[in-house]
Amino acid sequence: MVLFTYTFQVNEDGSERPPVDEARLWDLLTHKAAHPVAFVPSITGAEVVEKFDDGFVREIVLRDEVTVRERVRLEPHRRIVFEQLDNPDLVAITNEIGRDESDRLTFTFTATLSAHGLARSRVEAGFVAENDLLFYDTARATINTIRLLTR
Repeated sequence: MVLFTYTFQVNEDGSERPPVDEARLWDLLTHKAAHPVAFVPSITGAEVVEKFDDGFVREIVLRDEVTVRERVRLEPHRRIVFEQLDNPDLVAITNEIGRDESDRLTFTFTATLSAHGLARSRVEAGFVAENDLLFYDTARATINTIRLLTR
């Protein structure tokens, strides 16, 4: 199994911005789950197509080219899991709220390759590096947008 995981402090040390607390972070992450375009540069369209007690199914459009369905499961104030329904390269993506060793609020983004994605990584030069950059950019853009929305 290949995981791409990135953890960022939510509040930058020495920042003049007001700090983001856990409740605000959760609100913004759940908003991002339903309306990701402003948070994720590679997502150019999104629509919630079905709702459940613990989440929803969404269709997202990547780079105006590919439509992907995801089952979004909300684990309140802790984690959001984006289960991939028809993306052969991924099993899931998670957005998780946590604390570091100094008790600072953190955001962790994790993407898990599927068996198909792992097979692609073995035969396609640059597949892992390309996805590493894509997922890092996604995580970084998410936390940057959260910070900007908390002015």
